[in-house]
This record gives sequence, structure tokens and C-alpha cells, in this order.
Amino acid sequence: MPHASFYELPDGTRRRVSGYKKPASRWTGKTFGASRVDTRALPPRVDLRQQMTAVENQEQTSSCVANAVAGAYEYLVKRHRGDDAYDVSRLFIYYVARALANDEDPTEEPEVDDEGTYIGTAIDALKQYGACSEVTWPFAEDAVNDAPSTEAFDEASEFLVEDVAQVPTRVEAWKAALAEGLPIVFAINLYESFDAQRQPGMVPAPSKNEASRASHGGHAMLCVGYSDRDQSFIVRNSWGTDWGDKGYCYIPYSYLMNEKYNDGDSWIIRRVEEPSIDESTWASDDESLIEELDSELASLTDEEFAELRDGMGHVSFELRLAMILVCAAAADGEVEDSELEGIVETLTKVQEALGIRLDPEKLIRRAMNRIVEDEGLLEDTIERFARHVPTGVLASIVNSVQEIIDVDTDDEEDLVAQLVQAWQIELAEEEDEEDEEDEEDEEDEEDEEDEEDEEDEEDEEDEEDEEDEEDEEDEEDEEDEEDEEDEEDEEDEEDE
Repeated sequence: MPHASFYELPDGTRRRVSGYKKPASRWTGKTFGASRVDTRALPPRVDLRQQMTAVENQEQTSSCVANAVAGAYEYLVKRHRGDDAYDVSRLFIYYVARALANDEDPTEEPEVDDEGTYIGTAIDALKQYGACSEVTWPFAEDAVNDAPSTEAFDEASEFLVEDVAQVPTRVEAWKAALAEGLPIVFAINLYESFDAQRQPGMVPAPSKNEASRASHGGHAMLCVGYSDRDQSFIVRNSWGTDWGDKGYCYIPYSYLMNEKYNDGDSWIIRRVEEPSIDESTWASDDESLIEELDSELASLTDEEFAELRDGMGHVSFELRLAMILVCAAAADGEVEDSELEGIVETLTKVQEALGIRLDPEKLIRRAMNRIVEDEGLLEDTIERFARHVPTGVLASIVNSVQEIIDVDTDDEEDLVAQLVQAWQIELAEEEDEEDEEDEEDEEDEEDEEDEEDEEDEEDEEDEEDEEDEEDEEDEEDEEDEEDEEDEEDEEDEEDE
């Protein structure tokens, strides 16, 4: 499948996504295996962001691999040296990696091009040469292919990476590496939906239409955490702090662990003597990365809220929401007291956010009755929510469902999957189809305009031909008249 060099956002902004090169052969070296944490008792959330340095911006260069590797290297330096301010030269890593990929000595100043590089060679660069500071060899787009100075190479050699390993494309392996305090450099196929975030940083999985297209972008980033509650990895990008959630994003397990999108080119770097595990990066409270449902609803504009209520038809939004929560709790055949308490708490918060005062317990009983009376009402509710409820609110509803029912049975998993399918995947596919229809309409309009232009040209040509014929006929008539006059003159002369 060919790689696209960039993709374009609706506002015309272009993202460079050509910086990652897929290796020609598979890694045959060390594979990461958890040695310092119990994989059977991993924390529900790990977040290394507090230990990371500032998010960088690769600007319009193809240096995503170098940016991702630099982030991991800075983290390593910070953990071993306690140097919070050490800023690694991304261009140094990028230059050396490209030279090594071409089997050239980077100290001999070989020529290189800004066409991306391999994660493996970027890590080899750190093992063989290290990396100097950004102060010594600063980042500048116009210097992307310049050879670093001798001073840069001398400084770089002071801190080398001693050990590397590839991380298998399995959720538990990634979670174990992160729990051990090891951020993961990885690459993934990107599509235009990568920027279509329901909330800042919340990346949707590619739709079927996107995944089947002929091109995509290969992009390297750095994984720095995970959240079981949100079923997402926390990822550091290199597009500056204005992008996503202050430069970070949250990618679903299902997207990042899918071999269709992830080539398995995922790495950790470390020193032989590793610092002790910092459990302050672990969280046992399982706090969500997504805003609470009541916060999402409270942030709706009057127009958005009016559209939401109008779209619910003869059954109110509050009652439909209660139905979804009750059905989710009853998916395993029974509604536990703890689940009822969770539904009451959620409905109470939602009503407060909307300025509504209803008895949540009565609302639950009414929802149960309506489900029995009208079997098709749940399906109708899911469809109406997909059409009329903002995507951020939908994401929060799914999150609330997962929190209330504590998904632990196949039936509960199926219901959550049904909501995700209807509110995320199918919705994205419909948007893709609409975009394709718009493109087809534009093409049809262009074809019609072309046909009209051709018809106009043909009409003009026909008119010109008719004029030419008339001119020829006029000329012939004139010639005939002249001939007749000449004949008459000759006859007159003969008579004389």
C-alpha cells in the first residue's frame, strides 16, 4: 500500500506524514519481556507525561522518527541524570540516522535528503553516537540536511543508549513496558480522521472506507501511557502543543494494536542500570481521560441543545438516556444495586447540567416500562442519538455505561460494542460516504459544465460553418451575376 507524503485538512492545512520508513526485514534481536512488574496485576492507568520534556514541533520536515526517538532519549537522560531541562537535538539524530541508513559515516558529512528514516537506524544512531543538545545543534527547517559540527559529535558521545528491544504488538506487552517506565517509540498508518477528534486529542479509529483506500501516511510517535477505562494509549506527537491535548493524543487499543495499521516496528530504549520504577506514574483510581457526561452536556450551546431535544421526537432525551443505561445494566440478565446507584447518580448529574428536576428513580422505572412496551424503542434511541447528539456527548455516554456496569460479561461487551459501532464507526463511515457523494456531485457538475462548454463550442462552430456557407453562396451569387453581366455585355457588343 503506497504512502502519502501529506494529508490535507478541511481548512487547507497540510500535515507531513512521510517521515517514517518501514524496514525491509524484521528485527531478529531482543524482544521486550516484562521483568520488573507482574503482568497479572498491572495498574488500570499509567501516565508518564509528568516525566516527559516539552512537546516539540517538527514543522514542515519529515523528521517524525527523530522527534519520537528524541522524546524517549530525553526521558532517559532525565531519569538517569535528573536533568529536567536537557533538550536533545532532533536534527542531529535525524542526520546521523539517514547517514547510517545509507551505509555512510555521518562524521564524513555525507549528503542526505529530507525524506524520512527508519526507527531502527535512529536508535542505532543513539547507540553509536548518542545525541547532542538542541543548543549545540538547533532545529531549523532550512538546516534539516546540514551536517552537524565536530562539537556536536563530541558532546553527543557523553550519553549513549546501551540496550534496545522491540515490543510485541499486544496490549499487555505495551502496558507492561509503560508500567516499568519505558515509553515506546512506534509507527502507525494515519488517515485524515486522525485530526477528526471528538474531544481534544481523542483520536477515532479509521473507518472501513478510509482503511480500504489506496494510500495512507506512515507516522512515528511516542507512547507514554495508557488508560484501561478509556481503552486508549496516551501518545506524544510532534506537531506542537496547539495540536490535540497540549501536543498529546489518545489512540484506542483497537487501532494501535491492529496489525493492519501497526507494522510492529515498536521499540524501547534503556541503560543497563535502570532506575527504580516510579509508581507515582501509576493510578489506581482509573480516572478517565474523557470529560464527564454532565460537563459535556453543560457545554452545549442553546442551538445545540435545541437541536438535540427536537431530534428526540415524542420521547425525551432524559428518558432515552435512562433506557440506554438500564439496558446496559440488564445486559447480563440482572440489574445489581450498585448499577442502579450508578444510574441514579449519572441521571442526577445530567439533570443538574440541563437545569431539569425529575426524580431519577421514577425515571428509571418509567424507562423499564417503556422498554417492555416498545421493543424497538432502544434501537430507535441509538439511531436518534447518532443523528442528533454531539459526538463528545456520545463518547461520554459510552464512558458512563462502561463505568456503571463494569463490563465483565460477553453480553455487556456486545452492548458496548453496539454503541461504539453506531456512534463512532458507522457515523464516520456515513461522513466518508457523504464526502464521496459531494466529490461525485462536484465531478458531475464539472462534467455537465464541460458538456455545456463543448455544446457551446459546437454551436459556435455550426454558426461559423453556416456563416461560411452563406458567404460562399453570396460569393457564388455575385460571380453568377458578374458572369451574366459579362455575357450581356458581350451580346450587346455583337449586336452593335
